[in-house]
Amino acid sequence: MEINLALLIMGSVLIIVGSVMNIIPVKFNEGIFGKIESDAVNAAAAMRTNIGSSLIAIGVITLLNRNVHDANESKALVFSIGVALSIFLLSIVLAYFRKFTKNIPIPPIVILGSLIIIAFYSSSGSQVSNKNEITLDAVKLDPDHYNVELENDKVRVLRIKYGPGEKSVMHDHSEGVVIFLNDQDAKFNLPNGETVNASAEAGQVIWSNAVRHLPENIGNESAEVIQVEFK
Repeated sequence: MEINLALLIMGSVLIIVGSVMNIIPVKFNEGIFGKIESDAVNAAAAMRTNIGSSLIAIGVITLLNRNVHDANESKALVFSIGVALSIFLLSIVLAYFRKFTKNIPIPPIVILGSLIIIAFYSSSGSQVSNKNEITLDAVKLDPDHYNVELENDKVRVLRIKYGPGEKSVMHDHSEGVVIFLNDQDAKFNLPNGETVNASAEAGQVIWSNAVRHLPENIGNESAEVIQVEFK
């Protein structure tokens, strides 16, 4: 399973479960513990909303970071969430053996167990892409601006052309070399919502790390680039 898909599933489920805990904390507690004494209802509901808010927070962090392009960072994030959920699951099971609850609630076990499996499976070494693997291929997603000039088992050479004011879609590039064929101004929209403006002169050559972005030509002239992507 792709890590960004795993993060999307995990984040969405955590936010939904956390929201339910906050919306109906009393009913949620009764579904797990049965009828609670009146003196403890409000205190138990408060604790449930705190737990729900924690799950929402983890879910939001998960969703906001699901487009991290670096494979090692993605692997570490998913694995860390899997460990955190494992600790949460263990606390639920131990509550039964420590006689704090009369039974082990099945729904949390199923939900948390499924998320833990997704986390550890997707973060396993065989599932993590290397830094030069392209998930969102610009040539496939935006053939109007990206054309392959040459490709072999070592590199892929792209010719990139943008008219004034034109922009692309979110896509990936592996690390490599970029050659600017004319003077140009561009804006790069990043997955985290940030934008970066950059200018280049004709003939300028730069090194580019692996990146995911959405470029836009903000100049008054066409922009043309040769990009050599390493495999």
